[in-house]
Amino acid sequence: MVRITPELIENAPQFTNAIKDRELDLRGYKFPVIENLGSTLDQFDTIDLSDNEIRKLDGFPLLKRLKCLILTNNKIVRLAEDLGQQLPYLNTLILTGNSFSELRELEPLSTCDKLTFLSLVHCPVQMRANYRLFVVSRIPTLRFLDFRRVTQSERKLARNMFKRLPALSSVNSTTAKNAPSKLVNGVRANAPTTNVKTFIPGAPIYPSPNPPPPGTQPSPMDQNESFIQNNTSGGLEEKTPATTTEPVMPPPPAPPVHSGVKRSHTGGNTQDLFAIQEAIKRARTMDEVDRLHQLLSSGQFAGFAAQWQQQLRQQQQQQHQSQQMQQQQQQSEQLQQQQLQQMQQQQQSQQQQPQQVQQEQSQQPQQESQSEVEHNVD
Repeated sequence: MVRITPELIENAPQFTNAIKDRELDLRGYKFPVIENLGSTLDQFDTIDLSDNEIRKLDGFPLLKRLKCLILTNNKIVRLAEDLGQQLPYLNTLILTGNSFSELRELEPLSTCDKLTFLSLVHCPVQMRANYRLFVVSRIPTLRFLDFRRVTQSERKLARNMFKRLPALSSVNSTTAKNAPSKLVNGVRANAPTTNVKTFIPGAPIYPSPNPPPPGTQPSPMDQNESFIQNNTSGGLEEKTPATTTEPVMPPPPAPPVHSGVKRSHTGGNTQDLFAIQEAIKRARTMDEVDRLHQLLSSGQFAGFAAQWQQQLRQQQQQQHQSQQMQQQQQQSEQLQQQQLQQMQQQQQSQQQQPQQVQQEQSQQPQQESQSEVEHNVD
């Protein structure tokens, strides 16, 4: 299995591209994990990781210079939650031909504060309803999505549709602030953690130098009792006054993506959606598939079911007419063959007639000579 090593990065092609950015080319090595990119020393504006086997976009160190990341034709299904912290100045992200299938898998992109160009072409997530509006609502700085400019009307529709759905990063920060802080072995239970796969010399492997063995961790009740005993003065137990907490009402549920049969931004219904999906399955050329994908991602496919049914009827009529034409051609060919056979038979019969006449003429003198011989004998 190929891995990203400092030697691989050193020997990989490094050049200045057409827009005068320093680019590192790591295409086609088939490595499954992103690692050891700290050895680039943050000297590249663009890194090309296309045509590999990457499944999760993470493992980046802090790269302040990196502006463009190309990940075409991988198998990515997950994104790092702190992607925006690892790549703070990322403005172009190409994820064409990956395996994203759910809208929630794109939530971490909301942490990229400077992302202006995003491509998810040929990803299954494009088939999801309201895909384009969802992405626009999650990335306010986005200007181009799937090589199409984001319009002001799309931004307005995205704000109205997804205004109740907070970003994943804000949800995590809010829950971290509101959660009660607990000390477990001297470490805060809700302390922020990072998942960056970068080795830091001298960093501890465990939260505490002597972690307790599994199965011996104290329960929350034991922790509370020990806390009260440690804070009592004069050996007297300190009674904590009972505090009554009002029940916290949960926030109102967000409007579902599939709210009813009709969608206000498209005017279409589920029949139109199923019809366009069926049309994509029956498409014969990539141009037709791209056109249908763009139509689906734009959300403007109202009345497509009726048009699709009409096209199917026309195709059936054309097939029926072509079958009739084929049958007529076959019949005409059969008639022509029969006529040719008759003409050949006539020609053969005409050729045989003079031969018969010649044979008869040649046989007449022989018969006459035989008759004369018989007469003389008599």
